[in-house]
Amino acid sequence: MVKVSTFLNKAAELHNIDIQYPVPERPEGNHNYTFPINADRLTDVEIDSWLLFLGAWRSYLSYQMARLDGEHSVLSEGYDLLLSAKIAILEQASEKRLLKDSLKGQALAEDEQLQQLKVRIIGLNGELRLLKGRLSLYDSQFETISRVVTRRGQERFKI
Repeated sequence: MVKVSTFLNKAAELHNIDIQYPVPERPEGNHNYTFPINADRLTDVEIDSWLLFLGAWRSYLSYQMARLDGEHSVLSEGYDLLLSAKIAILEQASEKRLLKDSLKGQALAEDEQLQQLKVRIIGLNGELRLLKGRLSLYDSQFETISRVVTRRGQERFKI
């Protein structure tokens, strides 16, 4: 029977694939900022700075999310496989028909490693949701600044 460690090792092996490509460093500098209320008042230099700042964070978060998503995928599939196998064993051993939720609970109650795997998957889900929200924030702010650039370019073209 496959063990939890198999999937933990597979998730760790993703690092070997990851290091084959350039990995972005965490962006430098001040990590707290106040987004301008009126982006139209920004100078061209300030706009460039905002585009670079937000672009760097968007790229970095995309990388982090992809890394976590790979781990999440391997561990989730492994969890489902192990849980199904454990449930099949419990169903076979039982003299009466049990509900799937009961079987799932019993399987988790009997297997501490399966519990730990589920806790790790729950943590990854939370991290991914947090990063997805942050990426959405950076995307919308980047688009706001980008619209100012487009509008200024159109105004300059008219002149």
